[in-house]
Amino acid sequence: MSACSGSDEPAPQVRISEILYHPAAERSYDDVAEFVELANAGTRPVELAGWRLVADDFDFTLPAVRLPIDGYVVVAKDAATVAAVWGIDPAIVVGDWPANLKNGKDIVQLIDPEGAVVDRVAYEDEAPWPVAGDALGAGARWLPASVLPLSQHEHKGHSIERVSLDREASEVANWVPSPLDGATPGAPNAGAAEQPPPIVMGHGYSGSRIGASLSAHPGVVGVEVEWFVDDLASTGEPTTRMAMTSQAGNYTASLPAFPDHTIVRYRFHIDSGAGAQIVSPRPSDPYAWHAFAVVPQVGTTTQLYQLYISPANWGKLWTNIEDGRDSGCTMNPTWDDEVPAVVVHDGEVYDVLARYQGSRYNRRNGPALPAWPYPAPSAGPNPPLALSWRFIMPRYHRIDGQEAITLNKNRQGCPGYDASVGFALWRKANIPAPRTNYARLDINGGYYHYMLQIEAPGEAMMQRFGPVGRLYKAQGKESDGGALGVSDERPIVPMCGLTREQRYELTYDEQTHSWETHDELITLLDDLDTARASGVPAMKDFFATRFDVNALLDHMAIINWSVPFDDMWQNHFLYRKRDGKWIVMPWDLDLNFGGWKDANASLYIGEQGDPDNRSGFGNVLKDAFIKSYRTELDARMRVHVAGILSPASVNAIVDDVTASANPAEAEAAPVGLSCSFPDREASFKAFAVERRAVVNARTTP
Repeated sequence: MSACSGSDEPAPQVRISEILYHPAAERSYDDVAEFVELANAGTRPVELAGWRLVADDFDFTLPAVRLPIDGYVVVAKDAATVAAVWGIDPAIVVGDWPANLKNGKDIVQLIDPEGAVVDRVAYEDEAPWPVAGDALGAGARWLPASVLPLSQHEHKGHSIERVSLDREASEVANWVPSPLDGATPGAPNAGAAEQPPPIVMGHGYSGSRIGASLSAHPGVVGVEVEWFVDDLASTGEPTTRMAMTSQAGNYTASLPAFPDHTIVRYRFHIDSGAGAQIVSPRPSDPYAWHAFAVVPQVGTTTQLYQLYISPANWGKLWTNIEDGRDSGCTMNPTWDDEVPAVVVHDGEVYDVLARYQGSRYNRRNGPALPAWPYPAPSAGPNPPLALSWRFIMPRYHRIDGQEAITLNKNRQGCPGYDASVGFALWRKANIPAPRTNYARLDINGGYYHYMLQIEAPGEAMMQRFGPVGRLYKAQGKESDGGALGVSDERPIVPMCGLTREQRYELTYDEQTHSWETHDELITLLDDLDTARASGVPAMKDFFATRFDVNALLDHMAIINWSVPFDDMWQNHFLYRKRDGKWIVMPWDLDLNFGGWKDANASLYIGEQGDPDNRSGFGNVLKDAFIKSYRTELDARMRVHVAGILSPASVNAIVDDVTASANPAEAEAAPVGLSCSFPDREASFKAFAVERRAVVNARTTP
């Protein structure tokens, strides 16, 4: 603490007392209702002019505002919004800070005018911190019906409240979740007390013993663990509750031996003098049980996912897709439906929602496993097919921070070079593209398939490239005439009793800000259509005004160098960056890089009438861009075949992918591989050499 120079007055006792870092159901790009409450625990008022509130992404200097004795000042992302949401006096709300508090881990510091750190808290969005502070902690599909719809909690949710202003902000137990929608900016905290409640700081299972460490608390008189074996095909399994013994603040209990492939759920009760209460998970957490798995060790250096799914749910995945994605004006309502399952990865248990992954052509296509002597799907082919999978995870427990895990069956584009090398080339050009790696998938105890893991484009991926904008996946059809339009950027008209807006929503799937309308995208494509009707100068002006032309040149140069197979009416992304400029991003590179046409193919695939188009027309956006920027595109291709697309650059990436693979393990999978690592490695490298010659021969220096 700092004291006023030359004064006998006590030092200011200003405390960070409450933080709302991720308001629920915000319908804006920024979390505008964030706030940090400051409380005066001292014996004199404090003038806060020149004090600073500092977080990882901003440094905000407070204006002239007086913090009275036992009073509060609320520092806000958007002061007007926070005052209105909570109905508090605008005079005690100051702002606006320029960025956002992080929705995961952040450090918030209060610094006085002399530069001294007066208070500091490093919060997190996972236990032992209150998980619900992260916008209720999960997402709508993971939350109980009692708190839905999320819209009723807009701008609110759970804050994290400091229990005692006299105890350190660094003490995790000194922070509790507010009641749901019951934050108290500008008033005493609902959870205020002299003594923080006891919490479980850490826990785990090892060698038949389960353990828990508690925060320091003088009143704890008993700790119990409650557990049950999770039968994925049942609900309401009986639980066992047993007392834990204490050794220097650590509590343990012995559990029976469990066979391999067992999932055990557990939680902790603490009695601190008023009877035993469930404290971990917290009642506000979006999950009711912790879990551990007893699984056999698998001798592999490959990323391993061990999926456990009930036969009924596995069978449902097939019935969800067996009728296809759409038929004329009818969309299959179960095409993307998910079922609950469990993934064990690196010794941790992850609750997931699972479904099959892939296009309307390939989601149901895959080789049959020769046999499956493990719990099998209750419906569909038996033995099951080797198909692609997608696992969606709740925000409170993600594998490596990812929203979803996509495991590709590795048949087209086999054995993974097309996606792995291709996406790396886009990333070298600073265009957002997924990361990839090889993975092994076991299901219900058996080796299922050797897969290619492809990062799912969405909010988590886009955060690596800056503030998250609007991401749309082109997933339409090659011809118009049904509920889905052609996602080649042509205008979409009403059809099948659907408005054009509804057909746009089906044809271009929103991947980030799902609360938004498609109006921005519709306007963009309407304006493109208008420009096309007016000729090349208008088209060029359209791209210069609406797009990041430099990034679009890079994308077009790389995608057309790769000899694209099906980016024309599907399998690409349109992305509106936060600066308002649009770019195009790649997806599904199967059969590019010489897989369907050799290196002698056209450099202008997608332009109307190009002989190498898979569709006679091509792609509206590509056609307009190539016609408007052909000279610049030629120049960019020449630059790239001397740089990121040069044989040396491509070969280095191919070598990295080869080094990361395990061909022996791939061949040991029940259906093996339909291709050869050495053959594809050689053909990819040959393609780079041949395509460079084509570019240099057909473009003007």
